[in-house]
Amino acid sequence: MNKINMLVIGIDGACWPLINDMMEAGELPNIQNLKQNGVWGDMKSCIPPITFPAWKCYSTGKNPGKLGVFWWEYLDIKNKKSIIPDSRSFDSKEIWDYLNDNGITTGIIGMPTTYPPKKVNGFIISGGPDAGEEDFTYPKSIEKDVKEKYGYFPNFFDKLIQINEENKQKVIDISLKQIESNFKISEILYEKNKTDFLQVCTFTINGPLQHFFYNAEPTKKAWKIVDSYIGLLKDKFQYIIIHSDHGTSKMKKQFFINAWFEKEGYLFRKKSFGEFLVIIGLNRFLNALEKINLIDFIMKFKIFQSFTKLIPNKRGFFGETEGKAIFQKVNWKKSKVVGSAQGPIYFNNTILTENEKNRLKVEIINKLESFKDPETGKNPIEKVYRREDIYSGKYANIAPELIALDSDEYHNKGGIGMDILFRKSIWKGNNSINGLYLISGKGIKKGEKINIDIYDLAPTILHIFDVSIPSDIDGKVLKEIFEENSDFYKRNIKFAKADGTEEEIIKKSIKKLKGIGRL
Repeated sequence: MNKINMLVIGIDGACWPLINDMMEAGELPNIQNLKQNGVWGDMKSCIPPITFPAWKCYSTGKNPGKLGVFWWEYLDIKNKKSIIPDSRSFDSKEIWDYLNDNGITTGIIGMPTTYPPKKVNGFIISGGPDAGEEDFTYPKSIEKDVKEKYGYFPNFFDKLIQINEENKQKVIDISLKQIESNFKISEILYEKNKTDFLQVCTFTINGPLQHFFYNAEPTKKAWKIVDSYIGLLKDKFQYIIIHSDHGTSKMKKQFFINAWFEKEGYLFRKKSFGEFLVIIGLNRFLNALEKINLIDFIMKFKIFQSFTKLIPNKRGFFGETEGKAIFQKVNWKKSKVVGSAQGPIYFNNTILTENEKNRLKVEIINKLESFKDPETGKNPIEKVYRREDIYSGKYANIAPELIALDSDEYHNKGGIGMDILFRKSIWKGNNSINGLYLISGKGIKKGEKINIDIYDLAPTILHIFDVSIPSDIDGKVLKEIFEENSDFYKRNIKFAKADGTEEEIIKKSIKKLKGIGRL
């Protein structure tokens, strides 16, 4: 097979409904051209459809039950520990590993879930929101130029502590700057390295732009930047893929699931120093600082950071990844369940028997799926999944036992301490299950819509490069996207054994679980 090269552009939270109006208005000409000259469609994400672990579901072709990561954090109820995953928490090879094994060079820029970076035949520049400000590149030798010459900063949230009406222009400016730097660096490094496979991603187009502005002007500016760089890069590559990790839908309200659990008698709070701080007015003090633009300064001091982790502020920023506060504020001698934001629900197995837990699962599923917002008459939760219905693999049995999927217009918050069930949201866009993809190049059909799963992209990319597909991948090679007279369509799909022997997999799994405190 002749040597080929491929550009893959990953856009966090992208979906067709978000950009259709822009495309119809001719504001995204390069994306429109690729769509007309390739295959496109909706891409169903993992459940829940969240950056962690969705990006790794894309790059491995595997469901979270095979990876060992299910959300931004993992609540170890038995040991009262909050575990924050990083790239080392995911137990699988990725597209670039398989390509490298076959002598194909790779460059990866800005993809979430890649910090700390791994060794590749090529380069990696880790993407936020979890990346550190140091040691975020492989090789290390490119880090100085990436930061000083090209202005790349991996972690948006190191630049801003709070995001609100008062500093939203600053948020917009930083976000657009980061998006531009990702693509600028990709152009420069590709010219230097000429890797066979180049993946460039942008996280900040979704967090914060689409989250806070949905499809308003700041988001449109970001998409125009992306489209302009696609125009600069596309003629350098034989194959172009554009894809997301999940979609974004309009959002109106927050739903505090732990407040609901408390109201229903499943969760109990204990009195804490945090509640005392609320009583004496620390929350009002912080709000006052915010109004005079001193919150960023004061929050640099660790003492204030530790206090505010214990209380929710008026915008609901507390609770997205604050497992430590959950363990401090919940009465674990009485509480039966607790929820994280965006879906995961954990059972307190230290006090529940199997029979009690099974009964509670049925009860909670029925109650949550039928519960309606009294103001709108809508269900804040679309569906509650059992882990065994959506996950498979060696880590499926440590997944949260239930996953609650948000309905349109609602965002499931996970904070502890709210006495209300609903509140108007400062977010305008929420994660949704359907993202997007398109593939364009020689041998690819033109103008056809074919819907896929997020797991299908990795094996399809490997097939295009004529690399064997590991047998434990969940996705399929998308044969239906290829022209019937193409080599890709005619060629048999090659399969390889899964990573390692069964004994090696078990040993690796035990070592991983011990390393992250689950054994």
